[in-house]
Amino acid sequence: MNKKIKISDLCSRMDPQYMEDLEVTNMTDLHPSEQRIEDIVFQKLHPEQKTAAPAGKRVNMKKNTWKIAAIAAVFCLFATTAFAMAGGFEYFRSIYGNTVDNARQDILTPEITVTDGTRQMALDSMLTDGYKINLIVSLKTVSGKADKDIEKTDPFNLFQVELQPPVSSPEQEEQTMAFTCTELTEFSSKSQHFYHIQLDSLTDCTGWNMKVSLSESLGNLTLESDIKGSAAAAELTINQAIDSSLTIETLQISPLGFLVIGSEGAASGGLPTPSISLTFKDGSQEDLITPMSFDSGEGGTITGGGGVVIGEDPITGPLVTTTYGQRNPSGKLAIAGEFGRIILVTEIQSISVNGTEYPLN
Repeated sequence: MNKKIKISDLCSRMDPQYMEDLEVTNMTDLHPSEQRIEDIVFQKLHPEQKTAAPAGKRVNMKKNTWKIAAIAAVFCLFATTAFAMAGGFEYFRSIYGNTVDNARQDILTPEITVTDGTRQMALDSMLTDGYKINLIVSLKTVSGKADKDIEKTDPFNLFQVELQPPVSSPEQEEQTMAFTCTELTEFSSKSQHFYHIQLDSLTDCTGWNMKVSLSESLGNLTLESDIKGSAAAAELTINQAIDSSLTIETLQISPLGFLVIGSEGAASGGLPTPSISLTFKDGSQEDLITPMSFDSGEGGTITGGGGVVIGEDPITGPLVTTTYGQRNPSGKLAIAGEFGRIILVTEIQSISVNGTEYPLN
């Protein structure tokens, strides 16, 4: 007959002379909070209490109980080690929620590291469809001490990113790039900080060389990598005239966003806003472009611009969180959008452009 035996029961029966403190080597750069471990263990040991008492106000635990807490700490350190070995998958989960599972196979771990003896900078993860480039970059002090200069610098001003195509081309001159950088504070510690750098391009940067440099005032550390590992995308040939001036030529969609290429006979006013939406196989629908996507252009002709959905949770709110576009002198038009969550392209049934449905096979 099978019988369940709890570790806590075994610990409680152990002779105190065989008990000793455990020395555990943390093989990661993460530093789990001892207070957090204590709170979790306290809740597990006292399930009758819905929430743990505030730190400093709980009664003393028995000696064997603290040994169980030590075991829990070991498990916590093992978990962080497994997390590091998984390549930082959880970084992107903190950004895209559980929808990151849709792109698990597309997340790369370049593990490129540079140092100047004072700081170490690393490219930990990359997720891209060629147009939207997501990077996880970490900074840490070699001494293990807090970095006051990094802490007081706005993340937007910490890094500079340069992209170079494999060979010189006209595309390089017309390239339009948007840049954002935010700190993933839930993973940062006093000596190490993690950042989500996002680049949005109207040109496919797959295969391009990328240089990420720390601000010159902070040492100008630079690491290099090629843009690779593009998330699978689907492209539709549309060639649909929206009005007498605008023709939508192609539409590309990936798990991370979309790109519309068109041409204008005579550019005027704000950027065009054709009505484009997705219909998924489960019957749900999401707007890609609406009249609210761009400024109306009153007072002149806009050559480029964008907009952001404000006040909505990107995980539960509208799929498109950011739109941006660019008119080129040649009459070409590029409109792109960024998703707040990661979708499965295989789950899209059709794309509607101004009321015309295009099945996505």
